[in-house]
Amino acid sequence: MRPLYLFSGLAGMQGPPLAALRALYARPENARYFTAAAEAVASVLDHVGPDAYRRELPDGIPLTAWLRGETPDAGTLAHSTVDGLCAHIYQLCLLQPAIGGPAGDRTVPVAAIGHSMGLAGAMTAGLRMTSRRRYTAFCHDLIAMTALTLIRCHRLAPPRTGEATPMAVVQGLPTEELRELLTDTPVWLALANSARSHVLAGDPADLAAFRAGHARRLAEPGVRWAYLRSTAPFHTPLLEPAVREALEERKHFMTFPLTGERLAMPVYVADAPVNLQHREDLLAEVMAHSVCRPLDWPGTVRAAIEDCRPDQVVDFGPGPAARMFTRESLRGSHSGLRYRSVPEPTA
Repeated sequence: MRPLYLFSGLAGMQGPPLAALRALYARPENARYFTAAAEAVASVLDHVGPDAYRRELPDGIPLTAWLRGETPDAGTLAHSTVDGLCAHIYQLCLLQPAIGGPAGDRTVPVAAIGHSMGLAGAMTAGLRMTSRRRYTAFCHDLIAMTALTLIRCHRLAPPRTGEATPMAVVQGLPTEELRELLTDTPVWLALANSARSHVLAGDPADLAAFRAGHARRLAEPGVRWAYLRSTAPFHTPLLEPAVREALEERKHFMTFPLTGERLAMPVYVADAPVNLQHREDLLAEVMAHSVCRPLDWPGTVRAAIEDCRPDQVVDFGPGPAARMFTRESLRGSHSGLRYRSVPEPTA
């Protein structure tokens, strides 16, 4: 087999994968990992101080309490910091090296891709670490950087406007038509998920104005508009200062040097050079592509398929979004490609 590893970003409509995380937490072999994850999150909250997160997350992020069964309130569960962090911690747990050595019968992947924040999981898979202790230490640092970046992003997030949020999905419009409609507007085409599925992002008031200005076209048969749960305008230049700030603070959290040459296999993005093995500052590239650069998913998928010729897609979730967009992007081609999901345990 020639598997391509696939990672989703925010869990989206499903919300954070708490049930799956609790099932993983209950396994004794994962104790060290979850201790490191909780310590990483706590260290970031101590570093930024309560003023950076209390307004939106009044109880902070008590990860261990949640894993032991405490249920966050609805507002906390809907927050993108919690959503993204839980998805990230879930994926990294699944990628742990086998106890005592290399992962048994796990087939070595030929490449990895990550949708939005799933790129951090793809990068981690690409490192192919074999020491469980070293891997856990690395995850501590990466989880801390992810938490820090998400918190910094929300300091820049514009306020909500009625039902509008900072991101909205538009289905049924071709990419070029949508780009034309967005010309000279303060709204960005944040994610191209497939030829006719896109996500717009920006100030909620600007999204609401765009929707009102094109109400007739957006109401035509086959066209759909829906605001997403996201609490920040991801994949827009609005969040570039947050990524820069987080990277300036990395000396407090990231002890592992990360350059593209450390990747043992290709990890793809759509921007040339598409293979992150050729990027110098790997952490900066991953954070930027995860948070503030636009996402071209069909381009990413094509780069991975054409370069590495996988025969199987192994989906690490959480949720089906990235797998669904991958199928849509490949519709009419690569019909022999098989899909397999890494089992998501439930409580």
